[in-house]
Amino acid sequence: MISAPRVGRSEQPAVDVEGTGEGYSPGHITAFFSIHMTNDPMLTGSTGAGICLEEGVRTRVTLLPGSSGSALSMKFNGRAVSDAPTCDYLVRSMSARIGCSIRVSAEQESALPPNYGYGLSGASALSLALAINKAADLRLSMNEVGQLAHEAEVANLTGLGDVPAQLTGGVEVRVRPGAPGLGEVRRLPHPEGLAVVTAPVVRFPTRTMITARKYVARINRLGARAMSSFMDSPVVDNLMRQSRLFWQGVGIEEARMLAVIKLFEGAGIAWPSAKKGIVFGIIRRDELPAVAARLGCPSPAPDAPMPIVLGGKGINLIVTEIANRGAL
Repeated sequence: MISAPRVGRSEQPAVDVEGTGEGYSPGHITAFFSIHMTNDPMLTGSTGAGICLEEGVRTRVTLLPGSSGSALSMKFNGRAVSDAPTCDYLVRSMSARIGCSIRVSAEQESALPPNYGYGLSGASALSLALAINKAADLRLSMNEVGQLAHEAEVANLTGLGDVPAQLTGGVEVRVRPGAPGLGEVRRLPHPEGLAVVTAPVVRFPTRTMITARKYVARINRLGARAMSSFMDSPVVDNLMRQSRLFWQGVGIEEARMLAVIKLFEGAGIAWPSAKKGIVFGIIRRDELPAVAARLGCPSPAPDAPMPIVLGGKGINLIVTEIANRGAL
């Protein structure tokens, strides 16, 4: 069981801290992974590989004065968020760094829906931490900010390896588990002009996947196998091949997911995979109009800006580029 340190709460002095700041984190789709749990959240994490998405979470914060206890008021795409335990935890951690209680008003935007497998919990926490770091002029390093976001994820069982990956960007492989600065993440080269085609199908909580006994043993066994096979040939095509084999073996796919995988295959997408509640595949950007048409979606213009959100016959698509940068 992870024992996360307690962070400061309302017993901190109420000192006026004001400021505004912005932060960005890419989304992240885990292709395959193995779970590494310890009693230290800084050493807890995952190994594996995945893809960072240019579409992610953008956060704007305002620090409000007159606080008698740290608090977070947050909106996601204009709607108030009433339950955000990972971000609440993060605000308390950062108030401890500041040395006083803070009230944070945050507005987050993303074209990606939460709780499907886009790494939004990590992206929300990381972009929020970056925004607060700027607003409060804390001058924490990227690794220090990432450690706070990673700890919040681990303590709330909403993610294990998204934050280190999101700080790195691109197609990444996590070769040593742990928080940023302690684990090791490598960015891998990939061809230019690629698009990641995704379809959110069913919601699936991360907590279940990384704690349920029926999944953990399979994830670790199959994740180690996928990692070994991928490192023999660390290219995008093999990433998708190993991802497909991994998630099939883990066995969280249901009928709706399998149906969408078949639709992707029929549209000419090679080795589509299902991660948690999304189906995803990688194509060349110039193939998108034809692929969308085969999936019953409106065909976007070849130069349409991403992310592209398309609705079709029984399927919704979100298309984005691979992030060539990490969080900032």
